[in-house]
Amino acid sequence: MGKPEPLCAVLFDIDGTLIDTVDLIVQALDYTYRKHLGVALPRAELRRLIGLPLSVQMRYLDDRITGSAPHEQMEADEVAYYAANRHLERVIPEAVHAVQTAYRKGYAVGLVTSKNREELHLSLPKLQLDAYVDTIVTADDTERHKPNPDPVLCALERLQVAPEHAIYIGDTVFDLSCGRAAGVQVAAVAWGAHLPEDLRAAQPDYYFETPADLLEWIEQLPVIENHAKAKKDDFRTYAERADRVGAGTGGDAD
Repeated sequence: MGKPEPLCAVLFDIDGTLIDTVDLIVQALDYTYRKHLGVALPRAELRRLIGLPLSVQMRYLDDRITGSAPHEQMEADEVAYYAANRHLERVIPEAVHAVQTAYRKGYAVGLVTSKNREELHLSLPKLQLDAYVDTIVTADDTERHKPNPDPVLCALERLQVAPEHAIYIGDTVFDLSCGRAAGVQVAAVAWGAHLPEDLRAAQPDYYFETPADLLEWIEQLPVIENHAKAKKDDFRTYAERADRVGAGTGGDAD
């Protein structure tokens, strides 16, 4: 195998990578499936759904139930449950510091998430990363979602960075498949939604056991001279819109 091309962009997943939301998402899914479908799934099965867009999660049981499921109401109830319990979110300081460090070293930085914009309104303010991120891709920005390559490719197009010069870091096999299909290097983190054995089986280029390991790796990256700014900075537009509607205000920042 040849030597990897030098990196100039670092892309991060959000849920399970930068912020611990696993238990809350599991609870929200469990609540929604029980309420609307009368179905209780094992915790391990619910965890494996993390990393997929909400619209996909709400259709996960369509082939197991009789009749049609109220998908839109299910989505609304899942988001409402999450919002009511978002005090259970826990920011992962070392992972957030890794994002900041990558930006300060000159790398183009993107967040690539399966959250839609409404969901992201609930979590984004806690991260306090608006000054350190060049672009953000949500489930609303691409027609196809993880594990398809489209979200990562969308981020790369905005950043004007070739795949061979980028890495995508996430906590699910969907993240790894998405990055691989887009042609970037991929890294798995062990503290998120998917089990270590599943992540290792996907053979990521890098595997980080702890947030401190991720931060140490980012700190060892070489400094590069030119910071690649986003071609279309939807992140800042989105952050400004969130401020206007009052999303995430009220002292949530950790």
